[in-house]
Amino acid sequence: MFNSVLVQLIGAVGYSLLAISYLRKNKKQILFMQIFAYIFFVIHYYLLNGSTGAICNLIGLVALIVIYLFEKYKLKNKSLIVMFFILLILVINIVAFQNIFSIFPMVASIIVILSFLVDDENIIRIIGIVAAICWLIYAIVYKSYSAMVFEVIILFNAFVSLVRDVNNKKIININK
Repeated sequence: MFNSVLVQLIGAVGYSLLAISYLRKNKKQILFMQIFAYIFFVIHYYLLNGSTGAICNLIGLVALIVIYLFEKYKLKNKSLIVMFFILLILVINIVAFQNIFSIFPMVASIIVILSFLVDDENIIRIIGIVAAICWLIYAIVYKSYSAMVFEVIILFNAFVSLVRDVNNKKIININK
């Protein structure tokens, strides 16, 4: 019983960090918060025997760190790194394929990694919404109760942040 609660708590910490990340103002802050969230996700899904989820989150964690460093030091050629990580996700997940539900974390991970090529925070938020739906389905299958709750919260936070930003841009354009 204690182990089950601890596993759900680990997931809850990760999802809390992810939800908070979408409330940040710029891409670098969003990525930084998500690095820590992914550390908790890897542990959480590993303990739930969701190997596809753990693998996708581990690759996502490494990709987040690399892309964060690219952003921080203003390095070029992000697309080559992004394509490498997408191929890595595809190959590893094909080899480690568990069941049809393994597709959902793979799709979520690929679109999140593709978001690293985007500078528009609203597109990043939209990608976060789609990824949250994919992870919600996976969480239901693997009985990650903390993920179920927090994916809904992430969907809400990302959507509210998106609407807030779109409305703020409309107000700024009206005032010009």
